[in-house]
Amino acid sequence: MKKIVIIPARIQSERLPEKPLKLILHKPMINWTFEAALKTSADIVQVATDSKKIFNLFPSANAVMTSSNHLSGTDRVYEAASKIGLNDDDVIINVQGDEPFISPDDINNIFNLISKKEISMATLYSDFTSVNDLKDSNKVKISVNNGIALNFFRETSLKDNIFIHQGIYGFKYETLKNFVSWKPSDNEKKYRLEQFRAIDNGIKINAIKSVSKIHLGVDTEEDLRKANEIAKENSYK
Repeated sequence: MKKIVIIPARIQSERLPEKPLKLILHKPMINWTFEAALKTSADIVQVATDSKKIFNLFPSANAVMTSSNHLSGTDRVYEAASKIGLNDDDVIINVQGDEPFISPDDINNIFNLISKKEISMATLYSDFTSVNDLKDSNKVKISVNNGIALNFFRETSLKDNIFIHQGIYGFKYETLKNFVSWKPSDNEKKYRLEQFRAIDNGIKINAIKSVSKIHLGVDTEEDLRKANEIAKENSYK
């Protein structure tokens, strides 16, 4: 069983243009995620991008050019994975390129979970840091029971068994192939959350809690400022 991390990195971003190239302590954001992935048990780590600017940051074995027409990061991940030559039970983890402080331990824990024969898809969650998170539509919430993701929300008044969803997904390659072949489901289009495509097609998403103390997805200039502060405070290099 091969273990692969693929980091989708689209150059265009409405809220933060050329987001993967934004600097955190003089290093492009995408490099932070890539370097974290290299510290895992992955056999292969690749950045999948539609930009030569991003592609040229990495060794040729760790970067792949993909179409600029993909509607989602998962589609981009699949294109990259399909070029590797994988078996159906190989494992791919989709790690978002705007998660500069992603923990290698979290990635390895997803690998360990998704490597089990009976599990086809897995994701990650963390505790709330503020009650305001419940109404923040930019922070996706997840309902978890006995290690299974029951539902996802952009806004909710529920509090029991509700957590912050961290945008990292593990797939068996067979499941990833099926996922991209399905049309977007009604719930996916309604809530703008592609994980509903899996749920609505009968895929069980296993979920585990993050062991990291730092969670920050960078989408805005304010997020970028916070990322630089965190990097300085935690003596990152």
